Amino acid sequence: MRTTQSLTTPDKRCSSSGLTRRAFLKNVTLATGAFTTPSVALSGQPLSVTPPRSLTSVRLCKRYDYPLVRRTLAKILDDVGGIRSLVRRKFVTIKTNLVNTSAESVGGLPLSLTVTTHPNVALSLGSLLIDYGARRVTFCDQLPFHELGPEPFAGYGFDFQLFSQEMEGRVRFVNTRNRGQHGKYSFVRVPGEGELATAWEVNQIYAERDVLISLTKLKSHVSAGVSLGMKNLFGVPPSSLYGDDLEDHPDENAVGYRNGTMHRCDREPYTSTGTFTGRSVTGDHGFNVPRFIVDLNAAFPIDLVVIDGVSAIQTAEGWWNGSMVSVCSPGLLIAGSNAVCTDAVATALMGFDPNAPDRTHPFANGTNYLAMARRKGLGENRIAELEIGGVGLERARFEYMPTFQRANL
Repeated sequence: MRTTQSLTTPDKRCSSSGLTRRAFLKNVTLATGAFTTPSVALSGQPLSVTPPRSLTSVRLCKRYDYPLVRRTLAKILDDVGGIRSLVRRKFVTIKTNLVNTSAESVGGLPLSLTVTTHPNVALSLGSLLIDYGARRVTFCDQLPFHELGPEPFAGYGFDFQLFSQEMEGRVRFVNTRNRGQHGKYSFVRVPGEGELATAWEVNQIYAERDVLISLTKLKSHVSAGVSLGMKNLFGVPPSSLYGDDLEDHPDENAVGYRNGTMHRCDREPYTSTGTFTGRSVTGDHGFNVPRFIVDLNAAFPIDLVVIDGVSAIQTAEGWWNGSMVSVCSPGLLIAGSNAVCTDAVATALMGFDPNAPDRTHPFANGTNYLAMARRKGLGENRIAELEIGGVGLERARFEYMPTFQRANL
């Protein structure tokens, strides 16, 4: 398992917290070069002309019936190849896509059919990984509840007893909104020159692991264009340091989202040392969000992306977008071992060009982060350069309506 070492900076008191900066720093660790990717030098210069590529598999799955989902996902993971050796005797962290409440619906339909990872897809994946020899599987996300164990996950349909039964007791659910049971945060640097961040300070579950899986939904996104495996990492930075409900210091009780720090970018996070470059554009979500996506994926390389496209929403990412959101049923499951490649194939399955110019559909309101990721050496996004397994692109394509274009302010 990857390890960390402590980080120190000059003493500086956090106002209104009763906690000195030095005391706060005792709760921080530094993740070292284990998170640099082989395709990017620390100087930020690509090491090879050809970005990494991997096969992405897509198969049809029309219902969330657990045996059907599990059989289909097993075929997909066999298509991808190498998953058994990837997880055997390893500690696996699965970042789920559960968003910032469990109390909403879309037109009366539960979140698992529209916005969030369906529990049967998560259960299928987790049980397969245990069959493949994983030592333990941890499902995690930043959830807006004070409880840090399995209780918050129940509202999204994740039944801990059922998961434990199907996964031979080798499963955990962890709410990563703060440092949790750990005495320290992990401080993980962005390799090379980050776009908007030089490092991230996060719950250790994202650093102290052997394998990182992004388990997400097939969705549109107003600011990012598409919300897939890479965008799912937006839930990694904790509320306790990045949240909107912070006053002027870190707060382990915070549960807020990260609009101020990572969307509008009108304030800095309360990390132990400065981690943002200052190159964000205040108020321009379409500039800021894609760049943070790339910085997160550079710092936390994903080993496997699994996308739940059985049932989802299009045009926008959540109920908070109101009447712009519509429910759709692509009937797809998708997976791949390179996040850029997998997200590019998923974007094409949605009927879009994953190499489209900035501020054109599907990236109508900002930067094409898939193309930016390729330029950074994280993976290939040009569909003609990618291998697609399973039923292939044409048979599986389900064209989404594009997101709306924001009016110029």
